[in-house]
Amino acid sequence: MKHITLLFLSIVLSFNSWSQDTLAHKVVNRSFRIDDHSVVKDSTGKQLTYKQWSDLMRTREYVLLPENMEDTKTAFILSKKDEREVRYIKPNTAPTDGTPANAPKQLSPEEAKEQYMASLPKPYESAYFTTGEAIEPFSTRDLRGNKIKLKDLRGKVVVLNFWFIGCPACMQEIPELNKLVDNYKDNPNVVFLAIALDYSYDLKKFLKTTTFNYDIIDNGRYIADGYKIGLYPTSVILDKEGKVAFHTVGFAVNSPYWMRKTINESLK
Repeated sequence: MKHITLLFLSIVLSFNSWSQDTLAHKVVNRSFRIDDHSVVKDSTGKQLTYKQWSDLMRTREYVLLPENMEDTKTAFILSKKDEREVRYIKPNTAPTDGTPANAPKQLSPEEAKEQYMASLPKPYESAYFTTGEAIEPFSTRDLRGNKIKLKDLRGKVVVLNFWFIGCPACMQEIPELNKLVDNYKDNPNVVFLAIALDYSYDLKKFLKTTTFNYDIIDNGRYIADGYKIGLYPTSVILDKEGKVAFHTVGFAVNSPYWMRKTINESLK
């Protein structure tokens, strides 16, 4: 193992997959883990070294997909994100002419994607929070020096993300989290806070080349430790009463879908 970063890597690249039991007609959850001993191949089947695939993962342009959904010790395929998109957005193959008036509505790529995300099992919950329970509030300052008191945010939906710079899965989800922020940029009742383990100097350097649109809290390890968080990234959504409405660990492909769904329900 390669120091603490790799210890985290073996954990944070855990992600959830699923397979369908055609006889029992039930969804089976499977958990896949990856570390420096895992077999990772490119799209041609060539095996990559740990340095090769981990460097590519840090660009946030690639994802790792299990080669065999039925084997938790399977090899992984490194794929470009746009290639992954093609896998789950079903093309519109319906005829364009002579379609009956009562034919089912043809879905746009965005609608097909949303429908697919809804069909997947809900992302794994973390072990650090309990749905429906309030969490211990914290007080701190963000990277710009602004005071933040969690208890003062009651009446708003609060989205928390616990992360650190050396976490590949954290890097992978940042573009999706930015899209989530953009969805609610005009809604003052939704607050996004990213509690980083890193110090302000490292974060400011990182943010010069990587956009992260959450309100960043630096040196937040004591906050994460207060909740006994040990796996990253961990996301938590608090409803207007300050109670946990959603929580998950790691990055699942449908996490953004569930986060939007939870935020919308909590705003009602």
